[in-house]
Amino acid sequence: MTYWSNSERFLLTFSLMKTSLLSFLFLPLVVYAQRSADSYPHHHNADSIVAFFLGNEVFQRYVKLDKQKSKYTTPSSVFFQYNFQHPKFSGETLIIAFTLDSAGQFVPGEETHGLIRITSKSDSTWTTARQALRICRDQGHRIKKSSLRLAWDTTDVSYDIFEKTKNYRDIVPGDIVWKVDGEVLFRGDKYSGTFEVNVLTGNVVRRFAIPWD
Repeated sequence: MTYWSNSERFLLTFSLMKTSLLSFLFLPLVVYAQRSADSYPHHHNADSIVAFFLGNEVFQRYVKLDKQKSKYTTPSSVFFQYNFQHPKFSGETLIIAFTLDSAGQFVPGEETHGLIRITSKSDSTWTTARQALRICRDQGHRIKKSSLRLAWDTTDVSYDIFEKTKNYRDIVPGDIVWKVDGEVLFRGDKYSGTFEVNVLTGNVVRRFAIPWD
């Protein structure tokens, strides 16, 4: 028969209490892990939406689900965030984000971000950061190199027809652009604004509040 001293009994009791307490504290983490991004309902629906716009090859090679930023917004709706990183982005990342409801349907909202449509399989003509700076330098009087950033241009985005048809082909997505702040000369005066260079086409849009005609 084994005899325990009072101090040994105390240590054993304390150890058992600590184990029980730790189990209680870590229970929410276990539940959270069970609701990780991999276990979200309609995860495959979300993947297919991104692949539809970017193309399956681009999606498979350059896009990853951000499991830390993806989350439940309601008990049945899920916010998905993807990181689109491509060699032509010069180290920058395009965030693609949207919400799916309990039925796995895309729900446009303020959190929707980054949807673009890639029609060509070749990325050889995409515009890099260095090329964008050169294009803007040719277009403007002065540019601020430090202001260069990759962005999603929402100027023409529309979900109006999609909300009636629920066909992703009816979504008018935005454009992925390099934004560069700078100045232009117009009739002897300097005006500040932003150049936007379309990454996929190289086309330039000048966001300056001056009459160009």
